[in-house]
Amino acid sequence: MSNKAFKVYQQTNVTTAKPDKILLMLYEGCIKFVKVAKLKLQEKKTAEKGKNISKALAIVSELINTLDHDVGGQLARDLEALYMFMMDKLIEANLHNKIEDLEVVEKLMTTLYGAWTDVVTNPRPDGVPSPKLQPELYAQYSAATQQTNTSNSQQNQNKSNNSAVSVNLSNEAIANLNKLNTGFMAKK
Repeated sequence: MSNKAFKVYQQTNVTTAKPDKILLMLYEGCIKFVKVAKLKLQEKKTAEKGKNISKALAIVSELINTLDHDVGGQLARDLEALYMFMMDKLIEANLHNKIEDLEVVEKLMTTLYGAWTDVVTNPRPDGVPSPKLQPELYAQYSAATQQTNTSNSQQNQNKSNNSAVSVNLSNEAIANLNKLNTGFMAKK
């Protein structure tokens, strides 16, 4: 595939993607640029390090711009503060060639990427905790759900046992029913 065709493919991929997929792509891109910046810093290629940090900064800036504070409330404010912290770390890394700052940003971005991947691939509008991100809460939820299901199953079984009709027929009645049944079957 030629370079031009690949760029067209990438542009089409972005313009047709759903917003949640674009969010994941932004995180993936930022992580990639931070990793490349770390590599270029170790190789003492200052210009390329700066170029990749600038790309990571642009992505973090876009993430800040896409926050909806009306809908997101406290979560949006917390993410904005975290993104601003990451921008500061990226600028510090660029100015002072501090690989530790790039590692902090990479770790934070990787953690956020994992969280958003879980949210996108396992949406939980019903409030079920994430097995990956909240294992303790998920274990409590699973135990409570299993207990509720067991209790409901036992209640349903008791209802079905209580709703059964018990009939005691005499031997004479049973013989008459058998005669009727035999006569009915012979007519068919």
